[in-house]
Amino acid sequence: MEKIKFEKGIELERTEQGEYVLRFKLPTLTVDSEPVSGHLKQAKKEVLLAIRNLLDKAIEQTEEKPKSKARKEKEVK
Repeated sequence: MEKIKFEKGIELERTEQGEYVLRFKLPTLTVDSEPVSGHLKQAKKEVLLAIRNLLDKAIEQTEEKPKSKARKEKEVK
């Protein structure tokens, strides 16, 4: 198994079967500096958007597979 650690609390693992496992724990940070706080919030949002994009792609691929199988069955008949 291959593990990639991006930063504290985020880990991506590729299993021997070719599956990807993403583990993350959102940190609770208290920062007094407004620019730093804003940057950290935006970075956290970007990570969550990237995860959403990965999930959307996985859902699209899952939805495409049954459609192509149904087309093959219709062509055979």
